[in-house]
Amino acid sequence: MRKIIPNVIVSILLLIILLGVAAFFLFFHIGIFEVLGIQYESWASVFLFIGLSFVADAVAKVLFIFMKTRYFLSTGQQFKQYHDAIFRILLDFVAVHLIDEWMTSVHFSIFSEIGFVLIIYLIDTLLFQKKDHDR
Repeated sequence: MRKIIPNVIVSILLLIILLGVAAFFLFFHIGIFEVLGIQYESWASVFLFIGLSFVADAVAKVLFIFMKTRYFLSTGQQFKQYHDAIFRILLDFVAVHLIDEWMTSVHFSIFSEIGFVLIIYLIDTLLFQKKDHDR
């Protein structure tokens, strides 16, 4: 009985944290959708879009790593920063476009797709960019 109560409390706290993270992603995407004029039919379609975008992002990252490896093996040089940006934006655009084509409940215009991809790229770059300490 002594071990059950702390486990239940920790489980409830983890569930609350996970629900908070899911709510953040939902409202973040809904906010971006409203700003860019993206139309959606229900919140379930936004959840489905978020889930599919995570899967598509994982596939795009694998393809990106493959492309960087092939480039390094064929030339012996590393990707430059602008190559990195161009290929990541291109792969993200293809992923978002494919999700838009598959889902009939979320409607993007071409400019909304471009804006969405650029916003996501900028946020990803700002949050997960490696800091340069070699001054």
